[in-house]
Amino acid sequence: MNHTLRITFLIVIFIFNSCGYQRTEEDKHPEIPIFPKHTNNKISIKEFPFYLTNIKYNQKHVFANNKNGDWLILDRKFNTIKQLNKPSGYVHSYISNDGTIYFLKPKEKTELNEVYKFSIQDNFKKEKLENLILKSREGVTIRDSLNAVYKNQTNKHIDSLTSDIYKKEEKLIAESIKKLNSNLISIFPLTNGVSVLKYENKAFALYTRYDHTNEFKAVLEKTQQDELKPIWHLEKSPKSFGKVTLGNSFSGNHYVGGYTPYGYNYVELSLNNETTKFKAKNSNNGNGVNILYKSKDTIIINDFEKLYYITLKK
Repeated sequence: MNHTLRITFLIVIFIFNSCGYQRTEEDKHPEIPIFPKHTNNKISIKEFPFYLTNIKYNQKHVFANNKNGDWLILDRKFNTIKQLNKPSGYVHSYISNDGTIYFLKPKEKTELNEVYKFSIQDNFKKEKLENLILKSREGVTIRDSLNAVYKNQTNKHIDSLTSDIYKKEEKLIAESIKKLNSNLISIFPLTNGVSVLKYENKAFALYTRYDHTNEFKAVLEKTQQDELKPIWHLEKSPKSFGKVTLGNSFSGNHYVGGYTPYGYNYVELSLNNETTKFKAKNSNNGNGVNILYKSKDTIIINDFEKLYYITLKK
């Protein structure tokens, strides 16, 4: 019986471990406060005055949206350079690697859609792009097709649904798109059938009836390689002097489930000759907080959803 119980116990332990369960402990440093509270009153930790989402960056700037959907452009120290209010009625946008914001304002008819841009180089002056529409005529209904047949009694094989004219138009469109590849620098897809084509001295808004990005595959791949990087590419781990697992939360459905361990990461940060400590809530044995920027007098960190300034008190 004891042998059976021992085997059962080992099987249970194996199942728990394979599902992510970790052994729990008590808080190793109950005297250390939980972030954003900390131990050194000469150091200030303050939450950013605005909430940011969709944070991306290039070599010089950081780009994000606030809770209203407005665009914010910041320098790499996270100082706000410009806030651009969300344009009324706009739906889709794309920020290129050089910081130009392209956005689509839809109209009732697709060919009347408007694409605009804000450019850092032009001090964020709103500029409408020229439309380049490559579309065959609208298709017709079966009723129209039958009418066309009966009206042409001498040539009853005519069927407007499969007429040569549509095939010719589609062929001409394909040839026109091929020509557009010449000297094309970048392509920025906004929706299925609408993209911005960027050349050296000009940008156009291309409209077609289908997703044309495959026609620009090589340029699209290059554009995607040069895209703005998500903010987590900047993240660096803070100095940790230990971690602890306090518990395990379970999630899943009727068939598959697993445990997510949670606890604290004990963190130490220094500015000049001052040092502070805190414990950051974490999951899966992670950092809990990460460093996005550090200089002699400022550290910027993020937790799961917020940004914080760390500075010396004056």
